Amino acid sequence: MSHHIIQPVGPHAFDMQAEVLLWFAAGHEVLWIPIVEVGDESDAIARAQAQAEALGKPCLLHCIEEFAYLPDGVRGWVFPAHLDDTCVVAQRTGSEVMFGTLCHPVTGKAISYRTDTESAVGLTPPPLAAQPQSTV
Repeated sequence: MSHHIIQPVGPHAFDMQAEVLLWFAAGHEVLWIPIVEVGDESDAIARAQAQAEALGKPCLLHCIEEFAYLPDGVRGWVFPAHLDDTCVVAQRTGSEVMFGTLCHPVTGKAISYRTDTESAVGLTPPPLAAQPQSTV
């Protein structure tokens, strides 16, 4: 996979693409955490839990070429492993990797990895200090 296959998505995608490339150029390992969305169906939470289990753990990417091994069609948060938040989302579709952001469906504002999205479905995430550290 070469750098030229990363496709811009949205007005800030080029900036995000450049930022991700700079993370790798600086020697950072980059974390990709799959995003599992919960719908509003009666079994939505159970389906989301099953999807999360099927996707497995986050991926630690050591170079840009490793985006080729991400699950096809699954969006995920992307950030250097030494940081704790991001608004950058990456999705591999076939041989293309696209970058973008997610927006809150009601406010339209960009959300980040640390944005509370679970309390709306009855789940309260633990405080940041109490969250388990990834072993990837």
